[in-house]
Amino acid sequence: MSYCLLIPHYNHERQFLAFLPQLIATGLPLVIVDDGSIEQSRVQVAAAVAQHANAHFFALQRNRGKGSALKAGFYFARSLGFTHAIQIDADGQHDIADIAGFVQQSQAQPEAIICGKPVFDASAPKARVYGRKVTDFWVALETLSLRIKDGLCGFRVYPLAQIENLLDRYFIGNRMDVDTELLVKAVWLNIHLVFINTRVIYPEHNVSHFNYLRDNLLLIKLHSRLMLGMLVRLPMLLWQRLRGQ
Repeated sequence: MSYCLLIPHYNHERQFLAFLPQLIATGLPLVIVDDGSIEQSRVQVAAAVAQHANAHFFALQRNRGKGSALKAGFYFARSLGFTHAIQIDADGQHDIADIAGFVQQSQAQPEAIICGKPVFDASAPKARVYGRKVTDFWVALETLSLRIKDGLCGFRVYPLAQIENLLDRYFIGNRMDVDTELLVKAVWLNIHLVFINTRVIYPEHNVSHFNYLRDNLLLIKLHSRLMLGMLVRLPMLLWQRLRGQ
């Protein structure tokens, strides 16, 4: 098994450049996918990454959204020979010290998706904390299970063969809907999920690309789609529940 850190980037150059030494210190190869950042941001990140032999930089021609960047990163990482990609945000929200534990769990269960379950401190906006409970409710309905302990955290280890199969079978959203949709459809494919508590912080002066109106409307649309999909798959989901899967 070979692991890389997969980091979608969009106009986060200040936070990413501050975070980069910690990422390099993990000793893991980096795959950075720039999601159509403005030229100044893209050039700064590309120049910093070019100083490290074990870091790979890939830029989309225009901004397509986090989901598109992540999906491109999966294929790019697999083409480089990696079997697993550790998704982590570019802005330093996630605790780098937890990566070793994520990899250890993944090595024990290589076909499972290892998912972060956030533990927030006082820096977390209340809307983000309580908004997750709404997502938890919907994903429980969409999977007829409590297998998804958190559908929003973007700190995960993905087994690339299983993810490529999932992408071949299902449509996955191109924007902020990607983290939730990947897990719901992983449950539909009966991919095992493992959750690990992980500290998540919101750094001071952080710039979030989550637009509360646009992206919440996107999530409403996502759950409407997933509920319809769940109804089609209801017999299969009930059969999985009866078998205790």
